[in-house]
Amino acid sequence: MRKIAEALRGDFVISHRPAWGYGLLCALGICLPLLLGVVLGHVPQGAAMALGGYLTIFGDAPGLPYGERTRKLLVATLMVTLGTGLGALIQPYPWPAVAVVGLAAMAGAYWPVISISSVLAVVLSYFAPSSMSAPAHMGVAAAGGLLMTLLLVGLWPVRRLRPLREAFEEADEALADLLEAVGQDRLSDEGWEELRRRAVTARDGAARAFSLYWVSEEDSRALDRLLATLTRIFHETVALRVLRAAAVQTDIRTEWTAELDEAVLALARALREAMTAGDSAAVPEALGAMGRFAERVEEIRLSAHAGGAPLPAAVLLGQIRRCLDRIGTAVRSVAQRAVEGVEVGPRLPRFGRLRKPVFSSGPHPLRLGLAVTLAMALMLLAHEHYAKWFVVTVIVGLRPAYRDTVERVVLRATGTAVGATGAAVVLAVAPGQSYLIVFITVCAALGFAFRGASYGYWMVFATPLSLMLSDFSLRLDWAAAAVRVVLTIAGGALALVFARLLWPRGQRAELTGRAVAMLEEHAALVRSLIDQDPDEVRARSFSAGEAAGRFSDSLDRLDKEPGGSAPRRLRDAVAAARRLRDNALALFALPPPGEESGPAATVLDMVADRLENVAEAVGTDRPEAPADDLDAILDELGAHVDVLTERRLDEVAEGAADEMTGVRRGIRHAAAAQPALRGLSAEALRLASLIAPRR
Repeated sequence: MRKIAEALRGDFVISHRPAWGYGLLCALGICLPLLLGVVLGHVPQGAAMALGGYLTIFGDAPGLPYGERTRKLLVATLMVTLGTGLGALIQPYPWPAVAVVGLAAMAGAYWPVISISSVLAVVLSYFAPSSMSAPAHMGVAAAGGLLMTLLLVGLWPVRRLRPLREAFEEADEALADLLEAVGQDRLSDEGWEELRRRAVTARDGAARAFSLYWVSEEDSRALDRLLATLTRIFHETVALRVLRAAAVQTDIRTEWTAELDEAVLALARALREAMTAGDSAAVPEALGAMGRFAERVEEIRLSAHAGGAPLPAAVLLGQIRRCLDRIGTAVRSVAQRAVEGVEVGPRLPRFGRLRKPVFSSGPHPLRLGLAVTLAMALMLLAHEHYAKWFVVTVIVGLRPAYRDTVERVVLRATGTAVGATGAAVVLAVAPGQSYLIVFITVCAALGFAFRGASYGYWMVFATPLSLMLSDFSLRLDWAAAAVRVVLTIAGGALALVFARLLWPRGQRAELTGRAVAMLEEHAALVRSLIDQDPDEVRARSFSAGEAAGRFSDSLDRLDKEPGGSAPRRLRDAVAAARRLRDNALALFALPPPGEESGPAATVLDMVADRLENVAEAVGTDRPEAPADDLDAILDELGAHVDVLTERRLDEVAEGAADEMTGVRRGIRHAAAAQPALRGLSAEALRLASLIAPRR
């Protein structure tokens, strides 16, 4: 109960400024048909049109480019229209309707394109008074959906670039925050993970936004280069954090950390101003700070040649400087492109390509179908108009996770009580549908304004809104309010029963498979570092991150099961996997080893073998294969660095300090790779031990 109470409190946290303009547009699309219906004397038609528009909004995604957004709204309009027609067709056949509505709910949970709004359309039109034929009801619902679509995307010629700009600005802001975290070096591991995840999500969002626009070939290449530059900044920033942490552990006693942090923070400011303000004025300051750090690194290098500092540590600082140079070059490139800008012609918004159908897995579709079927059967015994609230609460309340179901039921019961009581008070104080329209307008404006900012407030306003719309043409009094509240609570109780009794612990079955996939993907990433093919390493890094994300999602769902709690060691495994990927990116940022490669490739092969062995043991429940002596190979790596250090110092003494010899090339790689390899190996071993089956 404590977790549920904390989650409910979190639902009412307002994460950002409510979208008041969006809320007013939605309120206009809902209330205009109601007002016209009252004025023209066609109240049922006006209410049905408003309801069609309301259900269509559930298919909207305000942050997407207008082509994709229009496609989603039109698909939602089509689904709501078909659902309305299906509900009207089965209205004369109560018992067949039980099976049809149950199958519709199951299909909606199994195939997301059908969506919950179309299932609600089936139920609401089935229980609606039969004053219109099925074709007429479909036509009115479609008109409401099209009106709402026109209102929400009608301004696209004026604001066509806004989603694209916002997506790139968000990616730029997230990367700047990530850079600042490296410069300040005060974040906890959890804080770094949150910023890292946000940066990846924002960069992927920018790529998706770009893919949904028609642009010229020249601008397409420019945006492709900008995306590649942002990706490079992300990879180099992650590598910089790993290398900085390794350099701090060395014996160099100078103020290089302050100068490095100054340069990193200056780069973060320049990156932020470049995209948000279209200004490159901060770039020279950042380049100046980078120059001061480079001078300090050169001093340390010369001191190391004279024996005043350890050469491997100086080499490591040299790699940090090269990493910082690549970030500076990328930031300057972003600033130049931001100043030049990218123009997108005033064409029709692009519609995304038809995609393969996406289907949900797990027991939830069947559970929802059975619960809705039982709810319909129970309500047919008393074919009351308000019985729909029992069925609707089951549809809306029953979630894949038990704890989510509890939260949804509590919020819906609260919203119904508030809405039913509020409507009864409004009509008691000032009877008439005009006053009810005002009440609906307020609920719509507030509800949709809070939709993306606070789930709790959205539910409180959205529940009475749907309640008022579906019963707009009926008399609303205290008795009706009491019936609605009772039926909502009863429907919530049925949803809780099904969530608690039917497959409440479905995530445990998926957890093993996702753990195996995470281990295998990280093993493939480690092995790809041997050849250092850029495309292969980037692809493997992305796949490993996706596998870890799916495993983390399963742990989150496990926490929401009855009495469920994800083991702490598995949470730690997700963190270890992230640190492994960070060390992999640090290795990827290093120069190639050349002829003096040493045992680095052997270390990577052994780490990948260890992860694959554990994956096989977890997947087959067999004993793990004997592990290789990784520590001995890591010791060989340290000895290899020592040998290269002596040989390089001999070359310096002979006057080859500035020549790029094979030994210099080898130590540049080995000295910087040693801490990253040790970190990667340690995290791989930690990941393997945390996931390995307990005997």
